Amino acid sequence: MAENQLGSAGSGVEIRRFEDPKELVSALRDNELDAAVRGVLSSSSTLGEIKQAFAMDKVMRTAILEDHNRKPFMLTPVGIDEGKTKRSRVELAKSTISYFASAQWKLKVGVLSKGRPEDAPRGKDIQKSLEEGEEIAAALAAEGQDAKHYAILIEDAIRECDLLVAPDGVVGNLMFRSLHFVGECRAYGAPIVNMAPVFVDTSRAKANFVDSVLLAAGLAEVRNRAHERA
Repeated sequence: MAENQLGSAGSGVEIRRFEDPKELVSALRDNELDAAVRGVLSSSSTLGEIKQAFAMDKVMRTAILEDHNRKPFMLTPVGIDEGKTKRSRVELAKSTISYFASAQWKLKVGVLSKGRPEDAPRGKDIQKSLEEGEEIAAALAAEGQDAKHYAILIEDAIRECDLLVAPDGVVGNLMFRSLHFVGECRAYGAPIVNMAPVFVDTSRAKANFVDSVLLAAGLAEVRNRAHERA
């Protein structure tokens, strides 16, 4: 659909549709939009345009989901090229916490790794993951965050926490796809948490994007109100 076609997602939200990632990102940068959502546009092209337009070295995304009991939770990293190092996962968690602080949402963080503590002797990769999980949780706790290492027990982390930190982006992406497409968790989208304008990334495999549009609109309103109070 052409850029200048308009639609509505209800709730007073006006929609502009873009075929070109550059035009979408430029409109967001130039304050022509309150928020933006990537629907069926190419992920690599759109994120590349965001990096260039906003002079960003990297894009940090955190997915917002809801389990079968309608409990919301977040998951990061979810991009296969994200969260490769312990430092980057700490940064992702801190950026997510800061981003949602504007909504006065204090997040409890569950850090995941690739095994139980007793599994450490079963491989260097597992041992390293366990050690990094402990260190990430400790680093966040040292800054006053409510963070705990849950090892591989995702079922406990989802029940008790608001934000789950996966062992890396590949695992996080597999978790997201398993939870959403197989486990029937609802996925609202993944806001970019290291930029001020609201941009919600989504999976092109979603059946529709209404919930992602409404999420973006809600985030924009909350962040604008927080800015006015500051």
